[in-house]
Amino acid sequence: MADYRLNNYAAYPEKKVNFILPAVFVWGLALILVLAFFLYENDSEDVLGNYYLMPWCLLTGAVIAAPSLYLYYKGKFNLFHPLVFAAWSYFFPAFFIGGVVLSAGFSQPFFLNFVQDERYSLPLTLVYVMLGYIGLSVGFFLPFGRQIGERINRWLPEWNWKSEQVTIPGLLLLALGLFNTIFAFAAGVIGFQQVEEIGVFDGTIFLLTLFWLEAAFLLWLMVFRVEKLSLNHYLIIGLLLAVSLSKSALQGNRGSLIQVFILVAFAFVSSGRTIKFKHKMLGGILLALALLVGMIYGTTFRNIKQSQERVSIDEYVGNIFEAFGKISDQGVFVSMEEGFVALAERIDAVSSLAVVVSNYEKLSSYEESYGLDNNIWKDSITFLIPRVVWNDKPLATDPSKYGDLYFNFSENSFTLTPIGDLLRNFGPVGIPLGMILLGFFIRIFYAALIENQPVSFWRATVYYMLLTSISYEGSYGLIIPYLLKVGFIAVLGLLIVWFFVRKAGFKRA
Repeated sequence: MADYRLNNYAAYPEKKVNFILPAVFVWGLALILVLAFFLYENDSEDVLGNYYLMPWCLLTGAVIAAPSLYLYYKGKFNLFHPLVFAAWSYFFPAFFIGGVVLSAGFSQPFFLNFVQDERYSLPLTLVYVMLGYIGLSVGFFLPFGRQIGERINRWLPEWNWKSEQVTIPGLLLLALGLFNTIFAFAAGVIGFQQVEEIGVFDGTIFLLTLFWLEAAFLLWLMVFRVEKLSLNHYLIIGLLLAVSLSKSALQGNRGSLIQVFILVAFAFVSSGRTIKFKHKMLGGILLALALLVGMIYGTTFRNIKQSQERVSIDEYVGNIFEAFGKISDQGVFVSMEEGFVALAERIDAVSSLAVVVSNYEKLSSYEESYGLDNNIWKDSITFLIPRVVWNDKPLATDPSKYGDLYFNFSENSFTLTPIGDLLRNFGPVGIPLGMILLGFFIRIFYAALIENQPVSFWRATVYYMLLTSISYEGSYGLIIPYLLKVGFIAVLGLLIVWFFVRKAGFKRA
């Protein structure tokens, strides 16, 4: 078998092309054309009309794209490089495309009325986004994180597993993860439902469900690394697809299919295979389908179930079948229209962040009564203490209380983002500083696991688990604690795999 590498850039030209200047030219030309178009279309006294936000969107898009363009120029571009992944999986669609959608009037959420002085607050929101992404990039490119990661790498084990060695252990880990997932669903820990009171072991139960995710990635990576697929491999592919789609249906959210796509694409890229044009085309089509179908199903399911109130398993499963039936009955075009409307509202993160930007100073005096004050310090300190030891440990950044205070609606999880969380806790100066720290931390595990290293099943799996566990939608204070928890679970799962690989090796000997 070929010695594939995680950082295999054979699909990209080795010749250094001056890619930055053409990109700057294209963005500048786009800005001029857009401004000219809207100046021509708008004949009111306010020449920019409702499109005053568009130049800020273009500037934000340019800032977000810049690190990816730089990595392309240096020959280090990879879809799952931490900065590139953050750009295409969240920042670019949420703030550039989302900003354009908001500016064009396709997204009109009710909470936009909570934004004080839109013409000031919305552009300021995008300025904070740019500061945050620049900070993330600066923290990543600082040499100290790479140096620490390289030192950690020297202490890590060299488990050079082969594809045939991980198949059975991977299936066993998958079975364990599925058992934990079914148990967690029955307990109300996962899915579109919410327990009335957080149990002592609920956090542990949820983390153990990640075994199925880890096993799925490991098995997909195994499939992509083999030179020729056999019947057993096709059966494993069928099993993985069935499990992933069933879990997506149970989750009932709009992004579950996107997570499946990312898992499979991540495994394909990590296998070291050369990414050809046909792969890019197929990936783009599948990504668009996953996005649209996920939006249609997630929106329909939530409209049927209506709330996160916990119901019986039979009723919950009945809601799933009812959602599929409604989608089938209303036809393709109606479903697509609903999906596009939901997508437009979901992809816009500018308006929800603007609510925080506009009101955080005014509402700061009320945060203590909601348990939201200084949440970054609290979440960073208390996460090490398990709930079994501290039964009354406060719930970390309760989304319902955050929604109640800032959006006057507690039945939904509104987008906060690390940028909004840092702003609430430390003011504008905290945004670049906090994101620099996050970028520094990400560079440590990237250098320790991936950078300039040959492909390895266990390294790629841990890297996938860590990188995809970073939520750029939620609280900043939960990122590092959750990274450490997921890292622990990932290592625990791989130790289970190692045990069976080692045991099988002894039997053969």
